[in-house]
Amino acid sequence: MKLIPVSAGSFHCDGGALFGAIPKVLWSKVYPADENNFTKLALRCLLIENGAQKILIETGIGNHYPEKHLKNNGVIPGNHLEDSLAKNGYSPSDITDVFLTHLHWDHATGGVKNENGQLKPAFPKANYWCSKTQWEHSKVSNQREKAAYHTEVLDFLFHSGKLRLVEKEGELFPDIGVRFYDGHTPGQMIPFIRFEGKTIVYTSDLIPTLAHIPLLWMASYDLYPVKTMEEKETFLNQAAENNYILFFEHDFYTEQATVVKTEKGFQGKRITLS
Repeated sequence: MKLIPVSAGSFHCDGGALFGAIPKVLWSKVYPADENNFTKLALRCLLIENGAQKILIETGIGNHYPEKHLKNNGVIPGNHLEDSLAKNGYSPSDITDVFLTHLHWDHATGGVKNENGQLKPAFPKANYWCSKTQWEHSKVSNQREKAAYHTEVLDFLFHSGKLRLVEKEGELFPDIGVRFYDGHTPGQMIPFIRFEGKTIVYTSDLIPTLAHIPLLWMASYDLYPVKTMEEKETFLNQAAENNYILFFEHDFYTEQATVVKTEKGFQGKRITLS
């Protein structure tokens, strides 16, 4: 098995939204913001080469949005994901499976591309996987979350026949299991990857950055913050006990970390894997 980080670019969001109830005087010490209070976030995907399978976790934003939307969200236009794959020796047609932790715009819409107004799968030979709960929720989500879903893109993906809906936790691919977390959005599907005797967890929006490891540090984007806190506590206890390696999708400054439990609570420790 090979694990290859690939980039789908970056974006920004308001620091207050990213850290919710945590005061700026605290979060700004560990995660920087610019003069407009914007924090820079990565769109870090993960390619898993596992025998004949080439599994891409997340797809970034894609090319569906007008210039104003991109500017407001700090997105630099470009074919970032395809370029990053090419630098690592892969093409979109090499991908056999696309793993979507959930269907928000910054995670899923890069799985479809717009060519002169026509939608096409960005990875033509791949099956796309997300939880059934998340798919069903995306169709009925409330006004607070509705803008996070690009309905046209998601409907195209569904009707293409390539979307596979996962109903149960457990082994999805060899050495890759999934668990569901509902605090950020119902049915967020997190992959647990067994790799060289370790467990790598692609944390998606369960723990967006290293700075979100402390139990009460949660983004205001979470639909159910109390649920998020409960899920985080269970997960972080497991991570500390089992020495999980956390792989961050959104932390612009830190790719991977481990977790320790101290008298002051959970703390993250940056690591670098060769």
